[in-house]
Amino acid sequence: MLYIKKQNQPDKFTQYAGSVNAHFDDMPSEVKSVLRKSLLEEQGYLCAYCMQRIAVDDVKIEHYVPRNLQNELRYSNLLAVCKGGEGRAKIHQTCDTHKGNTELHIDPQLVGDIETIYYTSNGYIKSSVADYQEDLDTVLNLNDEDGYLVYNRREVLKSFQHQLFKRAGNVRINKEYFIKCLKRYSSLNDSGEYVPYVGIILWYLKKKINSL
Repeated sequence: MLYIKKQNQPDKFTQYAGSVNAHFDDMPSEVKSVLRKSLLEEQGYLCAYCMQRIAVDDVKIEHYVPRNLQNELRYSNLLAVCKGGEGRAKIHQTCDTHKGNTELHIDPQLVGDIETIYYTSNGYIKSSVADYQEDLDTVLNLNDEDGYLVYNRREVLKSFQHQLFKRAGNVRINKEYFIKCLKRYSSLNDSGEYVPYVGIILWYLKKKINSL
């Protein structure tokens, strides 16, 4: 999970949300398409919860606070998320699909909440706050023992470490280089995307920096 800084909502969505009798389920397809693209761009094309890559044609629009008539068209309440294993058994679903209408404690739009998150080297996502850990484990199911997310995070970290030390060769990597890497992976690439599951890479880099 990464910090999401909300941008200005797209004009087409603003116009629709302000129209008479506007409802989320009745949103015209061209407005919803613009909305999806806007949400994905501000999230670097990653799911707001699990951080896997999602494309414009394979995204769900999530209501962070379960939807009602007051918030269903509130842009600050909308996030782009993956399909979360739709069609699988409930125990293997993740993200919004597993969450349903449960209200979360942790908010990816709050820096302080995201700063409580850390990882283990074998791919588990953790939080120093008990309620947030409950969200990660039980509500969003991001640490499913038999699922793919833990494995994918572990493999992303291993691949990054391999590339890092291969590039360095026999030269000891200094703090400045880790800081340089942190800046690069904290930013969107030229395509406006983050690396999938980048959270575990950022955690590793910060840990290395703090140890030097």
